[in-house]
Amino acid sequence: MELRKHRSSGTSFLTFWIFLLQMLGSARRGAEGHGRLMDPPARNSMWRFGFPNPVNYNDNELFCGGYAVQWEQNGGKCGVCGDAHHLSNPRPHEAGGMYGKGIVTRHYSVGQEIEVEIELTANHLGTFVLKLCPNNNAQQEATQECFDRYPLYIAETREDRFLIPLDTAKKEIFRYRVRLPPYVTCTQCVLQWTYYTGNMWGICENGTEAVGCGRSETFRNCADVSVVTNTGGLPPAFAGDLRRDYPFLLYYRDYNMPKNIYPLVVRDQVCMPTKKFRAIPGMLNWCQTNCLRYPPNCPEDICTCPNTCEAFGEIEGRPGADVYCMDQCIVYPPHCPTNRCQCY
Repeated sequence: MELRKHRSSGTSFLTFWIFLLQMLGSARRGAEGHGRLMDPPARNSMWRFGFPNPVNYNDNELFCGGYAVQWEQNGGKCGVCGDAHHLSNPRPHEAGGMYGKGIVTRHYSVGQEIEVEIELTANHLGTFVLKLCPNNNAQQEATQECFDRYPLYIAETREDRFLIPLDTAKKEIFRYRVRLPPYVTCTQCVLQWTYYTGNMWGICENGTEAVGCGRSETFRNCADVSVVTNTGGLPPAFAGDLRRDYPFLLYYRDYNMPKNIYPLVVRDQVCMPTKKFRAIPGMLNWCQTNCLRYPPNCPEDICTCPNTCEAFGEIEGRPGADVYCMDQCIVYPPHCPTNRCQCY
């Protein structure tokens, strides 16, 4: 009996250390599957609203190539729209790249308070920063110097950083309002979203060490928008009108809801075959392609699209275990340890 208890305790201890080493390794590489700018729709995520831009299945991990690439290979540098800095120009999400087509996804009026939406598929806390560059040239990428001249302040404050509350869920949608500059107009502005995560261990400004200090994982997205004057051209009441901003958007009717007509937005990140079809070759790719198209073709008896994951077994309840599962499983292709993570 005592020997059995000793072996059980030793196995549990070993499992914990294996999990801890995996967590540290994941943090060092840069975790996968974090978040994206949804309003205004970013270049990487506009396909979710029907815009004719290539589908980016991993539109939630524009993280400068990952923590190790950003800080160890590129000296902390990052592309202005989230691509790894060392990639050759044009980078995929910059002007002239695969996703940088210059498609304007939102129309605003000068000085307007606008609502932004950020979707975190794995919440690592930290802060959001938004900046605007009046670029006016869809063939040439905006510079970081231009972005830095026009920070977007949170409405009714002088703060340009949105701090993620500590009590938010592991998967969350954030909506808040920012002010456009009162003097900037453009036919093509680039709105830059930067997410500095708060999950890394580092040295703080006062010399102490803590989670959330020092070098952070960095995520960036870019959205193309226009800003017009109130004195002529586009009426303020029309700025932000869905009919103009989302010309490719479809709508569906839900008779179970009070407002039964809703815009169709693809929210899923990864889709996979159900147990019945899992062994058929090619089904993972079929489900991913058909469920994450616009509009989706996703039979519920054939494919399932999990949105959240939880740790179970030996790692259940460990700090960061659920987020670890979100990082590993809600990504394409998934790297989901089925003996530790369950998704639904």
